[in-house]
Amino acid sequence: MKFCKRFEVSSHEVDVNNNIKPSLIQRYMMDTAHEQMRVRRPSAEDLLEAKKAFIMTRITIEIKDNLHVYDEFEGYTWSCDAKAASFRRCFELVRDGQVVARGHSMWTLIDTETGKVCRPSEIDISAYESDQVLEMELPVKFKLPKEMEFETVGRKKVLYSEVDTNMHLNNTYYADVLWSYIPDVVNKKVRGINLSFHHEAPLGCEMEIQRAEKSENEYCFKTFVDGNLNIEAVFHVENI
Repeated sequence: MKFCKRFEVSSHEVDVNNNIKPSLIQRYMMDTAHEQMRVRRPSAEDLLEAKKAFIMTRITIEIKDNLHVYDEFEGYTWSCDAKAASFRRCFELVRDGQVVARGHSMWTLIDTETGKVCRPSEIDISAYESDQVLEMELPVKFKLPKEMEFETVGRKKVLYSEVDTNMHLNNTYYADVLWSYIPDVVNKKVRGINLSFHHEAPLGCEMEIQRAEKSENEYCFKTFVDGNLNIEAVFHVENI
């Protein structure tokens, strides 16, 4: 079974080509997950009261077709069997019966007071809709080649408007930050995103953004905070 929530793309959620911004694909997926948690329980707020929180460690997004302004669509999400200490959650965005985007994410449950990883048995998510894990075309785990040469392309200060309740840059903002550093981005559309999270970016910190071109259609990124690896990412694009 899959949990469903309906959406409509608004006029401020698309780029100059009337394609939905890649960060919004992830945000609609996250909104669907939060709604499932809210109505099925435990909600994100329930977990915080219990001194626990889900922290995303990876997400892979495949964009099969672009959403455009005023498109109506459904967001679907479901939990999958836990793998070791990791929780898996999958997503689909569906317009007119056709899947336009898919997502596979990995999460860790932590104790918010100690920062330690909690065991899956410490939380009951049996009320969440669950189904089989998606078989993705893009790898759900990736490693950037060590020999790849990165260059610093920008720096960004994390602002109050961008942080979540943990006072860290919300995971849905990274796609916007990095998307802006793809060369000639106005003539490209995003077909896939891999994000791997390593270290938080707290309010007020400065991120160093590094980029490498793996191929004509793949751009790799690393970001650093205080010398620590923050995230690794790969954007898969094609020309419009």
